[in-house]
Amino acid sequence: MDRADTMGDGQVRIVCLGLPDRSDLASRVAESSNLIGSEVEFAIELGQGEDVDQGSIDWRGSLSSANWLVVSSSCALGEKGIRGAWGASLAFSELEGSKTAMVVEVPSDSARMNEAWGAVIERIRQIGVLYLTNEAMVAISKIEKTESRELLDEIRKKGMVPLVCSFNPGDGVAEVSHPLGGGFFNVEGRFGEERWLAGFLWRLSTTGHGPSGIEFAARSENP
Repeated sequence: MDRADTMGDGQVRIVCLGLPDRSDLASRVAESSNLIGSEVEFAIELGQGEDVDQGSIDWRGSLSSANWLVVSSSCALGEKGIRGAWGASLAFSELEGSKTAMVVEVPSDSARMNEAWGAVIERIRQIGVLYLTNEAMVAISKIEKTESRELLDEIRKKGMVPLVCSFNPGDGVAEVSHPLGGGFFNVEGRFGEERWLAGFLWRLSTTGHGPSGIEFAARSENP
């Protein structure tokens, strides 16, 4: 069974590595996941600071039973400690069999978007689900010199990422690209990006990663 699918007890388990103040989208996704019933563990404590002692994080223990590692691209731009934790989390997620959901957003210093995207590209083969915010799509389209409407497919094909997605809360439309298809899906209900992605990951864990499961996860109102 794919680790991204639920364990025998039906529980979806998520480990999150985001910024210490939890201002990033990945952290908000984890908080929303907790609200809809997922079991969530934050790798670092709120307000701990970016000078993280990597030795204090038991990645193997945390990820051995996790369905998802949800991680922020902004961590790649942090201090040495959190940058190291970012890289270690991806490596251990791969080793332990959990799936990594990378959340890419424009950093607080937008001038560093190239740097953030470059860090993601270096690790792209370790990513199972790549989520781009609408602002990040605009920025990355310029970096990659690709039209926004073609961007997700191009990233998936070039990076060999199993699933690339985005959600526009303004019009309630999700865009998903995967090897067997994808497209644009009208979403039931109205909510923000963090709630959509939390529900999408939850649904993928319960319905599977086939085309029908992906479409159901993309369209459905969160649990």
